[in-house]
Amino acid sequence: MVIFQTDIKRNNKTIPVIVGMILLLGFTNVSEGKSDIVEIKTFISKDGVHPGETFKIAVLVKISPGWHIHASELSDQFLIPTELLFEENEKTEVTQFHYPEPKLEKYEYSASELEVYDGEIILGAWVKTSSELKPGKYTLKGELDYQACDNRSCLSPKKIEFEIAFKSVPLSKKTEFINQKIFSKLDFKKD
Repeated sequence: MVIFQTDIKRNNKTIPVIVGMILLLGFTNVSEGKSDIVEIKTFISKDGVHPGETFKIAVLVKISPGWHIHASELSDQFLIPTELLFEENEKTEVTQFHYPEPKLEKYEYSASELEVYDGEIILGAWVKTSSELKPGKYTLKGELDYQACDNRSCLSPKKIEFEIAFKSVPLSKKTEFINQKIFSKLDFKKD
C-alpha cells in the first residue's frame, strides 16, 4: 500500500502544499463511462418496466491488463473496496447487489494475499420501481468507486459516474427480457 507521510507544521505555507499534492494525485477525478484503466458499460434486463416491478441492472467492468481493483469485501481495512452506489430517489429502490467472487493474489505492496478483480467482471443490482411510477422514460444515476493497482503500488481512489435509462410502461403493455447473455452470468441467488 502506498502511504504518503509528511511533517505538518502549523503555518499557512504547509497547508496549500498538502492540498496541492492531494489535487495532483487525482482524488477529485470523476469521469463518465471510463478511466485510463477501468471501462464500464451498463445493461438493463427488460425493455420496459411496470409500476412496482423489480428489474435487474448489470455493470460490465473491463480492467486493463496488468492492473487489478480490490474486491467489494476486503480483509485489509486500509484498502479501498470496489463499490457500486446509486443515487436515492422516490421512484426506485436498489434492493440487492451482486459482486462476483474475487481472486486471491499476492502483490509487492501487501504482506498477505488480497481479494481482487481483474480482467472483465460483471456487477449487478435489483431495482424495484415505485407502484406510483407513471409511464415514461427515467434515469437511475450511479457510480463505481474503486482503486486500481498494479503489482507494486496503488493509484488514488477513483469513481466513474454513469446513468442507466429505463422506460416505465402501463400494466397492459407486455414487456420482454433483454440482454440475457449478460444477465445469465449473474447469480443473484447466492447473494
